[in-house]
Amino acid sequence: MIKKEVLITGGAGYIGRLLVDLAPKEWNITILDNLMFGNYDFNPPRGINFVKEDIRNEPVLDKIIQKSDVIVHLAGVVGEASYKKNPDAALDINQRATRKIIDSIKKHNKKLVFMSTCSAYGFNPDICTEETKLNPVDSYSVSKIMSETDIQEQLENYVIFRLGTVYGWSPRMRFDLIINRIIEKKLWNESIEIFGGTQWRPFIHVRDAARALVIASDGSVNGEIINLVAENHQIVDIAKQITNNLKINTEREDNRSYRVDNTKIKRIFDWKPEMTIQKTIQEFRKIEYGNKIYHNHEWDFS
Repeated sequence: MIKKEVLITGGAGYIGRLLVDLAPKEWNITILDNLMFGNYDFNPPRGINFVKEDIRNEPVLDKIIQKSDVIVHLAGVVGEASYKKNPDAALDINQRATRKIIDSIKKHNKKLVFMSTCSAYGFNPDICTEETKLNPVDSYSVSKIMSETDIQEQLENYVIFRLGTVYGWSPRMRFDLIINRIIEKKLWNESIEIFGGTQWRPFIHVRDAARALVIASDGSVNGEIINLVAENHQIVDIAKQITNNLKINTEREDNRSYRVDNTKIKRIFDWKPEMTIQKTIQEFRKIEYGNKIYHNHEWDFS
């Protein structure tokens, strides 16, 4: 494998931090992250170049992009709860800053691997493929769709992943993700409240997601949008795989429900999911999961 300069924006985050651990030894990695979600004690692994900076700092970003071969763009305000709490900053980060990244990548003729979201499918009774008409029901999903459009219009060498609902253990944990929260509450012998429960979601373990990012970054595939999911489950069914200590609240429904097809990623990449819920339970340990640092939507940075 050829040596490669790889920039990972958001590399200190939930997915990015695991990606760094799983990256090939041939990667020379630069992490750009402003640590705005409270992980101030981030200590990059040996040999990693860490730049504590905001992606909105155009001169710094452009300089790093110029010397990189691949840019894995993970940084952003993730999820509708965080987006609603910080609407102006979220718009600035998720759309305007991403557009500047795209401009720089185009100028320097680099490759982009971009993390979008399956929540762009919103509500759909059918199984969604990459060709399914998008039906966003929140501002966060719209911001990702807008970035997808910018990428397609400006670049040729890119891979866009539409990411399912992520779960699993990472050096930078999050417990505002449904499966992670259920597993941790189980460890503390606490009940979990499920709203609705019949809504469908596509799930993927964070390790399987990181592996796909490696494959896309090192491979020759470009100009593609790819669903990055492992399995589809109704929320209540997957909760019952983990715990019997459930409370189901049918008075408050989630207006998102979608199942997502993963045929394409299996066809064009040498990838298949390796992790399961039962394997994931074994990864977890009891920690103070209520700490603000593990919940991205708790942070106000507007």
